[in-house]
Amino acid sequence: MHLGPMLLPALLALPLAAHGAPGKGDLVAAAAAAGRPPECSARTGRAIARGPSVWERARAPELPRYCDLLARGQAQLGDDAEAARASARLADQLLPGHAAPQVLLARAALALGSTEDAARAFARARSIDPRSVEDPHTLHDLARSLSRTGQRDEALAVYRALVPRIDLLATADQRALVLLEAAHLSMAAAGDASGPTAAAGDASAAHTGERGERARPVLDEAIAYLREARQRAQAQLARDVMLSLALALDRAGDRAQADAALEAATAGVAPAAARALDRHAGAAARQHAAEDLAGAAARLRTVDYLAVPDDRLALEALALERIAAAAAIDRWEAYLSGAGARGPWAAAARARLDALRKAAGGARRPARERPAPPGTRAGGAR
Repeated sequence: MHLGPMLLPALLALPLAAHGAPGKGDLVAAAAAAGRPPECSARTGRAIARGPSVWERARAPELPRYCDLLARGQAQLGDDAEAARASARLADQLLPGHAAPQVLLARAALALGSTEDAARAFARARSIDPRSVEDPHTLHDLARSLSRTGQRDEALAVYRALVPRIDLLATADQRALVLLEAAHLSMAAAGDASGPTAAAGDASAAHTGERGERARPVLDEAIAYLREARQRAQAQLARDVMLSLALALDRAGDRAQADAALEAATAGVAPAAARALDRHAGAAARQHAAEDLAGAAARLRTVDYLAVPDDRLALEALALERIAAAAAIDRWEAYLSGAGARGPWAAAARARLDALRKAAGGARRPARERPAPPGTRAGGAR
């Protein structure tokens, strides 16, 4: 029995099993305390808002200033990450040796695009206090930093700890984004487990044998995350989620369900295609409209959730299949002209490409002979 479809409900149930069923007040209290370091937290019997006691301030007169700097840095993260980093450094100078300034430094570095600096600061924080990263927003940034520095297994473990806590995140799209990132990381892990496949004509080749047995539960986990994300995503991310679900199902060998997800992802685009490709327009105008439509159909909201950059081409190809088949063929050929040809999902990609070519009424040049679409680099990444 594959455990993947059962894994997500089990993960989502973890907080209830561990702590009892939390009420709304429990979640609000947890959110209020999120990110507050223990040295700045209220002690037993006092309200959180009162902060350090008079005795704590007497022992460490710098403590109020330290806690103010950390609170200010947390508030600055969203709008001014450089200022947040400066606040963290000042706090660390006032009271060296605590984990909280390192956590703030890590989150600010990630916001500024310095993933290596973020990973190092997170490592320092965790070495001082492993619990310093338990706030859901901090866990999310930790998972991102690990994923972006190539530590996939550890990143996936952090996402598995984060998923049961996503209801503490502020918006539905933030919750869906966590699930989307976790799904693509799971898909990458499944690919690592299955290894490259040499069976060009067999779309299920990546799932046969011992490697396939190891990969399938992780791929099922990705599908479970995406099905949960489908229930949570708002307009901004809904299409990305459905395209990702179609990709994961197709790679799992479930072509029928993949096509159903793809139909849902592109349902609103087909009427636009009919209007854009007006038969009464001139040839040049129709060609221009078709190109504009293909570009809009292939445009994803963000690619920050991708664990494998080449998967952008696969998602774009899926988005175009029902709207602009020729453009979809170009994307699949570009995917198979790069690292995708040597990866574990090559057979699934070739199967979709062959089906499109057959529907188009003729074979095109082999993928290795065709240039990548404009704007792509070698290997298909953008």
